[in-house]
Amino acid sequence: MLIKSVSIKNFCSCSNLTIELAAFNPFIGYNNSGKSNMLRAIGWLLKKSVLSKSSFFDQNQPVIVEGIISGVDLNLLPTNQQQATAPYVINNELHFRRRQDTPQSTAAQIKIDVLDPGTQQWRPNPAGLDTAIGVLFPEPLYIEAMEDAAEDVGKFGAKNTIGELIKKTILLVRQNNAAAVQGIELALQGLDSHLNGTTRIQELASLEANATKAVDDFFPGLSLKINFQTPQLDEILKGATVDLSERPGSSQPFSSFGHGAQRTVQMALIRLLAETAQQTTGTGPITVLLIDEPELYLHPQAIELLRAALKSLSQRGYQVIFSTHSPLLVRKEEVLHAALVYKDNHGQTKVRPKIANAATTMANHPHQSSVIFQLQNSSYILFSEKILLAEGKTEKMILPEIYETLRGRSLALDKVCMVEAGGSPSLWPMREVLRSVGFTPKIVTDLDFAFKVAPNLGLISLQDPDLNSCKAWFASNSGTFGFVLGTDGLPAKKDDLGNTGRIKPEEAFGLMASTMTQEVERIALLLKQNHNIWIWSRGAIEAHLGIAKDDMARMNFITFMQTNGTITHAAHANEIQEFINWL
Repeated sequence: MLIKSVSIKNFCSCSNLTIELAAFNPFIGYNNSGKSNMLRAIGWLLKKSVLSKSSFFDQNQPVIVEGIISGVDLNLLPTNQQQATAPYVINNELHFRRRQDTPQSTAAQIKIDVLDPGTQQWRPNPAGLDTAIGVLFPEPLYIEAMEDAAEDVGKFGAKNTIGELIKKTILLVRQNNAAAVQGIELALQGLDSHLNGTTRIQELASLEANATKAVDDFFPGLSLKINFQTPQLDEILKGATVDLSERPGSSQPFSSFGHGAQRTVQMALIRLLAETAQQTTGTGPITVLLIDEPELYLHPQAIELLRAALKSLSQRGYQVIFSTHSPLLVRKEEVLHAALVYKDNHGQTKVRPKIANAATTMANHPHQSSVIFQLQNSSYILFSEKILLAEGKTEKMILPEIYETLRGRSLALDKVCMVEAGGSPSLWPMREVLRSVGFTPKIVTDLDFAFKVAPNLGLISLQDPDLNSCKAWFASNSGTFGFVLGTDGLPAKKDDLGNTGRIKPEEAFGLMASTMTQEVERIALLLKQNHNIWIWSRGAIEAHLGIAKDDMARMNFITFMQTNGTITHAAHANEIQEFINWL
């Protein structure tokens, strides 16, 4: 059972958005994009509270948050609530909403409605639906970014981290320590007998008798009974508080420590909660865990441990929804399904389509698996505004270093992410996926892309005179320079008879570029201006750098550049500078 989707209308910056949810849900976006507002809206859907006027995007419109629960288990509800709720559950899904019409509304005026599957009309709270929702989805566990961690950890609460831990522990205590539990409960019964029962302490019995006599003087026949509430085992455990100790024999209240220590302990207990959840089995209502920036104050290794804990919780009775600025909280298997949050020009929070949905539209594309693999391995895409798709290893290895040398800032600081496409055929499909989710990626690639890929995509006309002039050069010079042509008339590793050339195809493109400079420059300009594609006009980036295509040459170039703070050792430094300016 999960909240399948949520639609938020008029709540803070969330004027109108819908987001699909799973068991594990990262919300990713820059500061003030509205991630926290989305968490708060989900929390409000599950737990009623009165919203102030600052929670209304438009104070003349109602705040409405809708949710669809999938996998509804009516057996969790009492019989009367099952009967009242069942007509609204179709295909194990329940569609409901919470609504506050005005900022002046009282708690009693906040409404909860359910969608009638037959009429597709909203019906007011039918026979305690709000109570039923509270059973299916108990009060969410919500940890805010700047919340006082002492409230979440320092003492037991019905819905805080330490409270969840203690409740899980109580289950384990009862499962694994039947004899001890029975002994404690017998001892508590004995305590109750001494306080209230047959073996009552004499002074207590005397107090009750004297009090009854005193009352009888004023109201004859009226007796007084003094009852003592004997604690149960669960209540004793729930009375726990948390201290921290920096050295043996001394401890201090949790609240006396700094925010860093508090947050670290808080997230460590989240991890412990995940480990405890693994030991407690059984079905029941799901707990929604809402965390705003869980990585705050944590070092990288701790963030990775926390990510594993949150993932584990999402598989064991918790629906985990969190906002984050850290790629360490999003592993490659979650990249395609992460929610990318941003604000549009009107200050409204929006969510980009998930990359997974866009990739699905490429189901028949021959390079789909390569595209998806590369995107999954590029979590920094989720934290960037600009994306550069690069064909080769040299670009991926050297261009970030060149950028920082020339600009004095890293690509990451300028919110630029470089993704290695794993081959030129994947560049355009990857671009299309990213464009469909709202990005405007640029491409940098070798010269052969303009001949082997671009025409087939319609980026260059097959009748382009410059293209055909260059192809004519290949036809005229293959014998002279010792390269072979494929059936498309372009340099290839082998011709149609299986013959190989004396030089590689990329070398042939470099030779052509050195002769047909004007034609190649016009082709490169066309792709740059019309499609945001940068073509290395000398064949490949190595020709512009003046290096061999191997790791040793790449490292030597980087070392010299970092030592001297310049790229003047590049064969064509001005062309590299032009690329950085374009980027």
